[in-house]
Order: sequence, then C-alpha cells, then structure tokens
Amino acid sequence: MTQHRKYQALERAINVALTAAVCACTSTAWAWNPLGDNKPYREVALSGTEWKKVDLKAGWAAGQDTELLIEINNKLTGPLACHGVLVKMQSGTEVNKAFSPYLYVAPGTSKQTGIHGVKKAQMKDYALTCSCWKKNGDTQCSDPQKQP
Repeated sequence: MTQHRKYQALERAINVALTAAVCACTSTAWAWNPLGDNKPYREVALSGTEWKKVDLKAGWAAGQDTELLIEINNKLTGPLACHGVLVKMQSGTEVNKAFSPYLYVAPGTSKQTGIHGVKKAQMKDYALTCSCWKKNGDTQCSDPQKQP
C-alpha cells in the first residue's frame, strides 16, 4: 500500500469514528436540550385584558424635567418581565430604552424606572414592552417559580 492510500484509509477511519461520536453526543444532547418544546412555561406578550391589570404611572420628579419616571404596578397572578420602553416626542423623534436585565415585577408589587433625555414639555406618548409566563394550555399568567 502506498503512503497516500494508508493516509486515506486512516482519514476514513477517523471520519467514521468522529461521525459516530458526534451522532452519539447529538442524540444524547437532544434528550436534555433546554430549548426544546417540552418546557412547561412559555413567555408571552401581555394581552389587552392583562394590560388592564397593570397600573402605569409616569411623571417627573420636582426639579427634574428631563428624567421621565415610570412606575409599574403588577396586579396579575404572575410576574412581569418588562423588556423596554419607547417614548414618542412631539417633535416626531423617539427615545428607546432597553432594560438589561429585564425589569422583573413580581405579582402584587411595584417597580420604578427612569428614562433620561425625556423633557417634560416635549413628550407625546410612551409604551412599555412587557410579557408574562403562561403554563402550556393556560390562558392566565402564572409564576414558573411556583410549580405545583
């Protein structure tokens, strides 16, 4: 056998062994994959009815006319994860703020946040992006930390 053929045979043997190892690892990995569809809870955007159970207050502190303060009061049965806020200005510009990490609001509690650069007389409107967790098949927000 020439040196080249010995190399090809060795290369094939290594490829077969690696393929078998990858297949074995991959099939095992799928069994415990946390990204699979077998999660009991999923994070979903709030519906209109759910937003009615979230009290929002916005305003400025005395002497501070460029820091918009927002208070989120969660009256849902499960926690909220607020991802960010979009503020529309009268001039047509927008101020975006992403919360990193997300602003977590437990049921029955309130959280406050501030958005810098929103002048009191120039704000037109604001909107929060929040979600909650629902157990598969349920329509009501629930707490994944309190699994039955």
